[in-house]
Amino acid sequence: MKDTLNKDGTPRKQGSGRKKGANSFANVKLEDLQQFCGSATLIPISRVWLEKMGASITEANQTKVSVSQAPKEVEEKISFKVHNFIDTQS
Repeated sequence: MKDTLNKDGTPRKQGSGRKKGANSFANVKLEDLQQFCGSATLIPISRVWLEKMGASITEANQTKVSVSQAPKEVEEKISFKVHNFIDTQS
């Protein structure tokens, strides 16, 4: 394996960082998760994932989540035609 260098030029320590294919997240069914915790248990959720699901965070201390019902803006479609002009003056 090729040795990689740190920003200061020193060799990087082997085994540092996450290995290829490693993942920080796991997929768990809600049904299985409920066996480990009750309905009042706080579960850490990715803020980015939560926003992608259409929810918004309203309080920082005790996080309360509300699903935004704002309709998505529809982009206007632009009608156009492509013309190929041939230069016959050459």
